[in-house]
Amino acid sequence: MDATIAIMGVCAPERLAYAERTATATGRALHLARRTDHGTAHTLPRPRPRTDDGRIVVDLGTDVDLVHTLLSHGGVAAEAVCIVDARHMIGDLLEDAALVASARPGDPRGDVGARARQAATALELATRIVWVNWEQVPTAALAVQMALASHLNPAAIVRLSLDPLRDLASPAVRDGESEVLERAGWVRALNDEHDPYMSDRRVRTLRYDQVRPFHPGRLMAALDRLDDGAAGRLVRSAGFCRLATRPGILARWEQVGSAMWIEPIGADDGRMGLGQEIALTGLDLSPAVLGRLLDDAALTDDEIAAGPAAWAHYEDPLPAWSVVGSSLPDATE
Repeated sequence: MDATIAIMGVCAPERLAYAERTATATGRALHLARRTDHGTAHTLPRPRPRTDDGRIVVDLGTDVDLVHTLLSHGGVAAEAVCIVDARHMIGDLLEDAALVASARPGDPRGDVGARARQAATALELATRIVWVNWEQVPTAALAVQMALASHLNPAAIVRLSLDPLRDLASPAVRDGESEVLERAGWVRALNDEHDPYMSDRRVRTLRYDQVRPFHPGRLMAALDRLDDGAAGRLVRSAGFCRLATRPGILARWEQVGSAMWIEPIGADDGRMGLGQEIALTGLDLSPAVLGRLLDDAALTDDEIAAGPAAWAHYEDPLPAWSVVGSSLPDATE
């Protein structure tokens, strides 16, 4: 293996220990990729000086921008290893903690649930997912964890760690990938390519499509019901959505555990469609209940007929957006 081995994960002690063992076992230099704070959310880290960009092991700090850091170390060619502590994997995906408690206002690392979002991102970007401390967890619980990880990243190799050389022995399957984001389960689900390597009867990924925009007030109520477990334990959902009160703007839908982000991608002329396209992964999910809750949040026939002038007066408790530019191709065509 000539590519860089990048070690990721939100459990810093376990991740760094595994990176050190990997460097020793493979005879490679170990470098630490750490964030340098210049007051921006996506500052690239500064790894220690190196003489060879190829055959090294890089420990990716807990709060680095994982996508950009992987791109700087080989992109899809890098061996991206996500380290999971089996004692609290699902807890890591459900907790409300910030990624950096001392983050400045406006820094997304300080958001509620930011640590869980980073945990999900590491799983979704990995070429292989490796469990440590798995001996302390019952087999049935491990099976659920591994199936959940496979749903979040269907093509990733999943391994209970024995030692780094054996963990890395089988080659990762990349299926003609052009970018690391293509590995995410939600992307594959929306592309009708979701085929998890492992499964468990408790773990499901569902796709939700709805041509009508959401009523923000009813959507907030639906999200509260989902967070309360009305349709099962929703762990991760992502995709695209539209809000009736903010017409002409396509938004990114992202949820991990109890944390939710609905953020604008850009404005267009409406040819991108009016509605929702969301992939949802969780435990013991009820497709019927989940679909009903989200459908009830969409506009009714009468509301659709009333048109955007009426929509502008609907209750909208969701966080305000800054000015949205015409960033989508359709906006200027």
